[in-house]
Amino acid sequence: MSLVKHADLQVIDRTLKAGFLDAYNGKNYEPKWPMVAARHTSTSRENIYPSVIDAAQVREWTEGERVKNGLVIEGARVANQKWELTYALKREDIDDDASGVVAQALSRIRSGTSKFKRHRDKLVFNVVKDNGTCLDGLALFHATHKVNPRDPASATFGNTASGALTADNFDAARVAMMELKGPDGDPISEDPNVLLVAPARETIARKILEADEVIYSGTATDNREFNVFKGRGTVIVSPYLSTAHGGSDGAWYLLDVMDSEDRGLIVQIREEVEFVSRTNLSDPNVFNFDEYVWGMRARHTAAGGNPKKIFRRTG
Repeated sequence: MSLVKHADLQVIDRTLKAGFLDAYNGKNYEPKWPMVAARHTSTSRENIYPSVIDAAQVREWTEGERVKNGLVIEGARVANQKWELTYALKREDIDDDASGVVAQALSRIRSGTSKFKRHRDKLVFNVVKDNGTCLDGLALFHATHKVNPRDPASATFGNTASGALTADNFDAARVAMMELKGPDGDPISEDPNVLLVAPARETIARKILEADEVIYSGTATDNREFNVFKGRGTVIVSPYLSTAHGGSDGAWYLLDVMDSEDRGLIVQIREEVEFVSRTNLSDPNVFNFDEYVWGMRARHTAAGGNPKKIFRRTG
């Protein structure tokens, strides 16, 4: 005689799956990574990111033939990672439960979906706080990134320096980012527009980008001026960057995210999160171990992107 799920178990299974979909697609948590990282879809084990180096300049054509400018293509590889989150409950715990504890456990399994919803935020902000490798092979924040990675004699630039988060230092970092030149001599980041901070610096960050007035130096009230930066950018706050989570409360980051495909951070997605249950009484896991299992799985990763698009300052 074939074994069939108990009706109550079928209800539990449907409830968990519905709860998974509601939690993952709901508005209980709005991921921050889409605001700071370029999203790239992956169709294989890894992605190769070509870096097209263009040193050409528009020239006046007065006589003679055109001047042909070669495009140099290099590639950086970013491999996907596989992730899982699995819960199990003993069969007799469900069969014998009379106190509602199992119902709470099942609720925890359902809401565990939020851990996966936050996971890409965790990965991308870990790249920031841990100073992971970026597409030129150096640490994301480095003193000697090359403007033209193919040229041994290329000029270098640093996207990291010291400086507490103040209006003056924000202004200086913004100027440095806007004045950065590409291989062709033209500006690279003309509008840095995201200020990324840990929670301890949120108040200061919002004063700089959202207040009507700002004190540019000192503390005297006569130093208050109209805030020319109001509305010029977005403040993004992440607890993953805090000292409590292994980061630094004093560090802050200025990003240019105007180009959705060319940013300082990358989130690469191979497979979206899936939810699988093993509750059929004839399932080998249930039969051999006498337990029900619910699991989530996904394949994605995060990495440093274009270092010209993100600057760090440490206070």
